[in-house]
Amino acid sequence: MGALRVIVGGRAGALDPGPQPFRADAGLLAELYEKHGPAVYARCRYLLRDDEAAKDALQEVFARALRALNEFRAAASPTTWILRIATHHCLNELRSRRAAWREQLARISKERRAEVEPPDRLVNTVKSVVDQALDPLFEATVEATEEAIVNALLAAKTTVGRDGNTAHALPAQRLVEVMAQFGRPPAP
Repeated sequence: MGALRVIVGGRAGALDPGPQPFRADAGLLAELYEKHGPAVYARCRYLLRDDEAAKDALQEVFARALRALNEFRAAASPTTWILRIATHHCLNELRSRRAAWREQLARISKERRAEVEPPDRLVNTVKSVVDQALDPLFEATVEATEEAIVNALLAAKTTVGRDGNTAHALPAQRLVEVMAQFGRPPAP
């Protein structure tokens, strides 16, 4: 069996120096802007949906690219690298807009509540509305329960049980008379 040998360019450690930083010259940024500027603008315009915001983002993306130029690897695609910077910048911009919108909405809502009514009066108003909404519910519950009891009384039949015990059915006419006595006339 033969010995293992190191292949140059693989992951051999000392023989492979790893990714090389990209060496920038004076005209590199201008070249990147000329070549990739329209694609970066289109990406920013697509994500932000606003021409002015896209122009601002275009400038910011190339400023970030200039700061990160030493991190660019020669093996990477410049298009992919610059578009990734653009995408991340635009997504961060959208996130910050949403956060600002929520904060403004909360502040405006809080101000309006303070202008409209003092908090203790607002609580009393809510309690009153809840009470008014529950009253019909309780009345309906009482009426449904009463109707169920009356129906059970009218449906009962005379029954003879164990040891000859008899439970007599309630005469319907007598039930109507008793209900009328207590101000509960039967429904037609």
